[in-house]
Amino acid sequence: MADESAEIVGSLGRELVLRLAPEELPLYPSLLSQFEGKNGGRGKASSRDQILGFGIGETMVLLTPVILSFARGFWDALIAEAAQTTLHGVLKHLHVGRSGQQDVPGSVPLTGEQLKLVRTVAEREADRLQVPTGQAKLLADAMVGLLAAPPVS
Repeated sequence: MADESAEIVGSLGRELVLRLAPEELPLYPSLLSQFEGKNGGRGKASSRDQILGFGIGETMVLLTPVILSFARGFWDALIAEAAQTTLHGVLKHLHVGRSGQQDVPGSVPLTGEQLKLVRTVAEREADRLQVPTGQAKLLADAMVGLLAAPPVS
């Protein structure tokens, strides 16, 4: 499960970098491996990870470490939220005594309610990382767009 989560976080991070900071894409594999190496990718990005200096007075802030921290926290929070929702559904099912629902094979698009949940979780995670409001909304919009639309490739 941890390998699956790391793969999903890496994929989400890559898509967000592609949409929000495409100029950092060549650095992505290296930054991802560094991110995954630190506490399983669960640590907060440090300022040392985010700044790359070029000459005197020129500093470029990399968005990728923040995006990777955001994607990891978002994925963990989404899993927790889904587990809680599933738990409530199971408890309700057991309480009411209904028969089980049929599983629908294949991928099903997210409903409007599910996309609202995605936005809420994304905004909560951006807030946890102390991302400024404008950028937090951009990250939330990007995550909703990423999950609502086909991937950009």
